[in-house]
Amino acid sequence: MYDSVKKIVEEVPEDMTGMARTPAAGHLFTINENCEKLSEKMVQGFHHVVARLLYLCRRTRKDIQTAVEFLCTCVKKPRYRSHVIQYLRGTKDLMLMIKPAEHPRWWVDSSYGVHPDMRSHSGICMTFGKGVAYSESSKQKLNTKSSTEAELVAIDDGMGHVLWMNHFLAEQGQ
Repeated sequence: MYDSVKKIVEEVPEDMTGMARTPAAGHLFTINENCEKLSEKMVQGFHHVVARLLYLCRRTRKDIQTAVEFLCTCVKKPRYRSHVIQYLRGTKDLMLMIKPAEHPRWWVDSSYGVHPDMRSHSGICMTFGKGVAYSESSKQKLNTKSSTEAELVAIDDGMGHVLWMNHFLAEQGQ
């Protein structure tokens, strides 16, 4: 995947140079409706880069998952510039490290009302010792009235994965 990261970083527009410390800035879910639309050529480039980032985050780079998931919601109206590329430029040699353990550990969390349509965002990850074996980051499919309710929706969305993995491991003799 090193070659894939290198190719993505080299193919982006020149105005995305520099480096970033995180894949997602504090303003990740903020969309500036007043910024100008991208040209047709840049729209195609945006789609291409987002598709490659999605492949990359599913395979090895779980650290960019939240930012890439949000970029996927922007492909219909691509006006958004992300500094995920700048982060990748500075961390292109970062490796996925996995070290086995006896039992999996799960984490589920949500951020309340962070999307422009006031939807919340959920994240779930599972580790088997060192390294993330499974993770998901997604916009919730319904509006919630409080952060507590957003947390409950996140748990409900993630519970199917937790139960499936527990049954799978039981069948493997764990």
